[in-house]
Amino acid sequence: MTQQAAVSRPVRGSERQRVDAATGSLKQQRVRLAAELRDAGRTWVEVAEVFQRRFRLNPRTALRVVRGWSQAHAAEEWNRRWPDYAKTLKNFSYWETWPGQGGYQPSRDNLLRLAELYECGVADLLSDMPSFRHRDSAAATLAVTRGTASSLTGEIMVPSEAENLLLDLLSRHPGAEVGNAPPAVVTSLLGRPEEADFGELAQVIVMWIQRIPHSQTRRDVLGKLTAALVVAAAVPVGDPSAIAEAGVAPVLPRTEPGLFDASTVAHCEAMVPNLRKQGDVLGAHATLPGALAYRQIAEQQAKAAPAAKRERAIAVYAELTQLTGWLCFNMGDYPAAQAFYDDARTAAHEARAVELVTYVLCTMSHLATWQGKPRVGIDHAAAAAAWAEQSDSPHARAYAADVAVRAFTADGQADRSKDALEREYTALQGTAFGQGPRKSWWYFYDESFYWSTNAQNALRFQAPDKVLTAIDRSLTLGDQSNLHEKAFRLLFRAEAFARQRHIGLACQTITDVVALTSVNSTRRIDQRIKVLRAGLGPWRRTRAVRELDQAINSYRTPPPNGSGSTNTS
Repeated sequence: MTQQAAVSRPVRGSERQRVDAATGSLKQQRVRLAAELRDAGRTWVEVAEVFQRRFRLNPRTALRVVRGWSQAHAAEEWNRRWPDYAKTLKNFSYWETWPGQGGYQPSRDNLLRLAELYECGVADLLSDMPSFRHRDSAAATLAVTRGTASSLTGEIMVPSEAENLLLDLLSRHPGAEVGNAPPAVVTSLLGRPEEADFGELAQVIVMWIQRIPHSQTRRDVLGKLTAALVVAAAVPVGDPSAIAEAGVAPVLPRTEPGLFDASTVAHCEAMVPNLRKQGDVLGAHATLPGALAYRQIAEQQAKAAPAAKRERAIAVYAELTQLTGWLCFNMGDYPAAQAFYDDARTAAHEARAVELVTYVLCTMSHLATWQGKPRVGIDHAAAAAAWAEQSDSPHARAYAADVAVRAFTADGQADRSKDALEREYTALQGTAFGQGPRKSWWYFYDESFYWSTNAQNALRFQAPDKVLTAIDRSLTLGDQSNLHEKAFRLLFRAEAFARQRHIGLACQTITDVVALTSVNSTRRIDQRIKVLRAGLGPWRRTRAVRELDQAINSYRTPPPNGSGSTNTS
């Protein structure tokens, strides 16, 4: 299999032509993207919202473009429906240019007909118009949490129904108010807690927290909310007084030093997947305190565990240690990440957890490659592949090949990276493309991750259109709640746009990432944004780059001096 075949390899036969087609023009990219989003069940309005962000279109233009219509075609469709009110392409041009110079505002009747033509609401056509809801004094009366509302120096917009549900869940227990039954959706959630989706809940939290206007205040509120949720998860049922004793530190299961408690180990074990996903959605800063606290408890339990329980307890400690290293990595503290990874590898070996050893070695390879040491990354990837063969886990074999691809790519070894891509795809087939049974730490690894790695490889060795083909596939298949992965994939797309000299699209994509990660950014994401912005230096005087700089200044606060290393890769 050639390297080009690896990039364009289809997963579903019915999509072969779309994946193999070259994205030689902006029009082709739009047609393909609209088709994929519609195939995924998105409404025309939802597809248009994507186009507005990605291609810098106003809503009136986007709602036409998503259908693949030119202005002349849109006029033909209009005249077919309303021949007595015939329009030309110039009318559509005037409406789409408005409120800019040379445009004309559509009348009420024309807006109604446009909405019918595009199968949307009138408000969808005007979503780019200013909103002044925030000036309503009632919008500032929402109490975020006790002792926090008074610290907000700006207004807060009224939350959506989804956010009201979150506030209802946080503010009172169901049925607390006499005669006021909990909403049906809450009752359903309580009846089937195993069906609660972490991603959806996290997205609601992110949507809510982004309503707070100032980035530092958002981080402060999110930090307190995170600590509160950790407390709530650990407080014994029926013992609310424990919350008062907690202060700002997470409250964990209480055990006497030197005593082993199997339920405590089980609790720590169950918390690891949630902490991992919390880091992906809410960021490393918000997650690290809880991870460190659980790691400390797991360490105590591993030391106190009897022989029959010792390997399991050490494995839990190893996994929490690896997670702590990963959070430090994303925060830019590479020496600390390396130290935690070394400790995690030693503990995983002691627990005889072969698959976990593989995973830790993979993360060590990733760390080395990111720091500009790809040959060290290759060394760790080779060790990971050797242990993966002993684990009988296709996920372990696939991911060991994945980190090898990235290390070989960074080292400029095109042929070896191609061979590793082939190994990864073969192993990925054994995982049912990431959907088969797996250990909890492989939750992030699926078909979309494979396409993301393809994109990174294509950025080094192939044309930018190959990058866009791979990254579009990755974004379409990926978990939308994993904001960490989504942000990096969008930045790959921005780099591809920049190489094609589509500076406006590159800047808009970077702006999307800046806004998306305004609450949960990590040092690594900020480093990538900084590198990409530096590459736009020749266009610094253009409107697109100036608007990008404004967005960065609006959403980002300068980090304190000496707060972590920088990426040298």
